[in-house]
Amino acid sequence: MCANGDPKLPGIATIPCGNGIRLPLARPNTPAVPCAGCSPSTIVRVSDLQNFPAYAAPTGMEPNGWAIVGLAANFWAEASAQISEGLLLGEPAQVMFTPISYHWNYGDGTEATSTDGGASWKDLSLAEFSTTPTSHTYTAKGTYSGTLTVDYRADYSFGDQGWRPVEGIVTVPSAPFTVVVAKESTVLVAEDCNANPHGPGC
Repeated sequence: MCANGDPKLPGIATIPCGNGIRLPLARPNTPAVPCAGCSPSTIVRVSDLQNFPAYAAPTGMEPNGWAIVGLAANFWAEASAQISEGLLLGEPAQVMFTPISYHWNYGDGTEATSTDGGASWKDLSLAEFSTTPTSHTYTAKGTYSGTLTVDYRADYSFGDQGWRPVEGIVTVPSAPFTVVVAKESTVLVAEDCNANPHGPGC
């Protein structure tokens, strides 16, 4: 062993390997991995994500804020994957939140769960008051306060170490939405319903 360095390699301390090649000694304070959390055995839980908030998903509804008894009102959520940066277990990291489930409470005692956030009738190429996977039909008039809760799967990454799953599910409630439900009625209008099929009474 050349404990004091190889004369052919001044300034570099080396150790001999089995085939006679001399390799530089590791620097005394160089860690074996870039960070403690980069170990494959590290388990990151939802409770470790205090520095990485997942944001509430905006909701949409049509008709806008009102519905008719016996006809479908359509709801959707504008949720998408979110990536945040911060400190995780004391190390710089990224956390990605991906929506996986949507829980709707329509305010009249009815609830529904979907794996898709839904979309507007126009985006779905459907006529108004069509039933969709996230629509709801109210059976009585009144004013209802509904809520949406989105479940997110979380994944984390230290630098270029690749994405790894976080243990647990992140649940984020959205702001409540209000729906005024009325009974359908026919009114006289001074318009031609053929010219304006969406006018009152048409």
